[in-house]
Amino acid sequence: MRVVTEAGHELRLAAHLGRRGRTRFIRGRFASAGAEAPPLTFALKRLRSGDLLVVVCNRPAPAALNAYRKRWAIECLFGDAKTRGLNLEDTRLTCPRKLDLLMGLVALAIAWTARCAITHIWPSAPRRGPHGYFSKSWFRTGFDNLRRLLRTDPLKAVQEWHRIPSRAPQNPRVV
Repeated sequence: MRVVTEAGHELRLAAHLGRRGRTRFIRGRFASAGAEAPPLTFALKRLRSGDLLVVVCNRPAPAALNAYRKRWAIECLFGDAKTRGLNLEDTRLTCPRKLDLLMGLVALAIAWTARCAITHIWPSAPRRGPHGYFSKSWFRTGFDNLRRLLRTDPLKAVQEWHRIPSRAPQNPRVV
C-alpha cells in the first residue's frame, strides 16, 4: 500500500516503519484516492512475528490502536462462543426469549471456562509453540479443563464456579 503524507511524500507503508516493536503514526491519504480525499490517520506497528499491523481511521492514532485492541478481544470472544467451542452458530432458535436465555447461558459458560483456565494455568501463561503463538488459547485451556472436571470430578468443577467474583473489579484493565 502506498500513502501520500501531509508533507506530500509518497511512500509504501512498510517504509515508514523500521525495526520490530516500533509504532508510528502517519497522517495522510491513500495514493490511489487522489488529492481531494480527506486525510486519514495510519497507525503502524511491527508485531513480534514480523508482520505489519496497520490501523486506518479518521480519529487520532493512539485511540485507534486502543479501539482495535478492544475490538480484537471481542472478536476472540465471538470466536470462542461460535466456532472454537460452544458452537453458538449451530442453533436454530428464533424466539427472542429463548435466544436471551441462550446468550445468558453462553456468558456464564465463558465466565466458568475463564475461571477454570486461570486456576489451571496460573501464575504462568500457556505454553508457546515453536511458531511463537500459544499452543492452546486461554479459552481452549479452560474449556478442556472444565470438560475434564465435569466428567471426572463434578464437585471440583462446581468449586471453580464458586470462585467467580460476584461483581466486577473496581479498576478493570484490558490487557
